[in-house]
Amino acid sequence: MDTDVLHGLLIGLSILISAAAGLILARTVAAWLADDAQLELISRVRPVRGPWLVIAGICIAAAAALLFPSGQVIPVDTGFTAYAPLSGTTFDPTAPNPADIILLALVLGVVAAATPFLIVVDIHVHRLPDRLVYPLISVCLLTMVLGSLIGESRIWFIGLIAGLGAAAVFGLVHLIGRLMRMRTMGLGDVKLAFVVFSTAGLFDLWAPGLAFIVIMFIAGIWALIAAAVKRSLKATTIAFGPAMLSGMWVGSVVSPFLL
Repeated sequence: MDTDVLHGLLIGLSILISAAAGLILARTVAAWLADDAQLELISRVRPVRGPWLVIAGICIAAAAALLFPSGQVIPVDTGFTAYAPLSGTTFDPTAPNPADIILLALVLGVVAAATPFLIVVDIHVHRLPDRLVYPLISVCLLTMVLGSLIGESRIWFIGLIAGLGAAAVFGLVHLIGRLMRMRTMGLGDVKLAFVVFSTAGLFDLWAPGLAFIVIMFIAGIWALIAAAVKRSLKATTIAFGPAMLSGMWVGSVVSPFLL
């Protein structure tokens, strides 16, 4: 099958999965938020009342799949075959593995669908709900493991290592902050780190590093703006989840073109 057709299939699957996941999230806000006071607050946010968060997730999934370096999961068909006369063997180009494409679409679609919901909730109530983050972790972890076992691309191993490494580092920073009674990242950010950096690792070997730089840049700009509004840097706290998620997508899609 033509490479462009397969890439189109990846985009289409990602959009469909994002739409399905987004609709489920939109209809089960009370279940995964699990807090009546916060639910009442979130329900008054205009984007939550309409289809906008679902549409935003679909757009993110479409852009991520479109800009994904398809050569990572779709071998380039050069039309070249080689014949070894002494062995009687003909070597053909590597065929795409459907598992790689389906699993990649699953990760891109589900994470993209959850992104707008997590951003809105974290901005307004400074919380990343476990009932939403844990399923994301499960999806990413299972796809990375399955991809490593039945897929042919190396992206699954890179994503798994990047996610586990980031969760360990963020967890250590959180622990140090607790011990020293300093304001660092919350435990929800530590959990989200696996999702953020494992997803970034699928795009490129260096994408997690670039994503981290973009995350810190966004968080720094946001903190400065908030400090300017409050006229106090010490009293300023920001929701780190939106910076993590937006930095992940920007760093991921840009990394293959820059590095």
